[in-house]
Amino acid sequence: MSAQTIDKISGLVAVNSLMAMVGGTLAALIVGKNDPGFVHNGPLAGLVAVCAGSDLMHPLGALVVGAVAGALFVVMFTLTQNRWKIDDVLGVWPLHGLCGTWGGVAAGIFGTTALGGLGGVNLGAQILGTLMGVAWAALAGLVVYGALKAMLGLRLDQEEEYDGADVSIHRISATPDREVSW
Repeated sequence: MSAQTIDKISGLVAVNSLMAMVGGTLAALIVGKNDPGFVHNGPLAGLVAVCAGSDLMHPLGALVVGAVAGALFVVMFTLTQNRWKIDDVLGVWPLHGLCGTWGGVAAGIFGTTALGGLGGVNLGAQILGTLMGVAWAALAGLVVYGALKAMLGLRLDQEEEYDGADVSIHRISATPDREVSW
């Protein structure tokens, strides 16, 4: 889990992980209007978000962190797909990118003794560290995808895109109606 070492694994980490899953599930259930895809990703959103502070927070803080992450995932996945028309079918960016970013900041909020956490955490440091992580991921992504685009290209041609990557690249079908019947 997020405790980093065996000697740091505690009941608090386990309870906070479960509480964040519950928060993410409930928020995704409500905000996602009972959509099964959202309800199944809500717990994962909660787990991603609580990772940074699962050994610091009070369980009620972990519940809130998970709930915010679950709602954040639903709203941003819907916005990304429907309004911005970005093809992120699995919701990797909102689930891991945004919920992880929220979790980094949330550790600085809910890890404080004022909110029942164990303390020893600084909100400013959490924000700075989170921003550095986002910057590093953006830079590394630009380098890797820039190199891939230059060497191999990232887009299929129009016909291959219409057929889909499963058929065009992997030569397998994702739907039974395209299977060869002998």
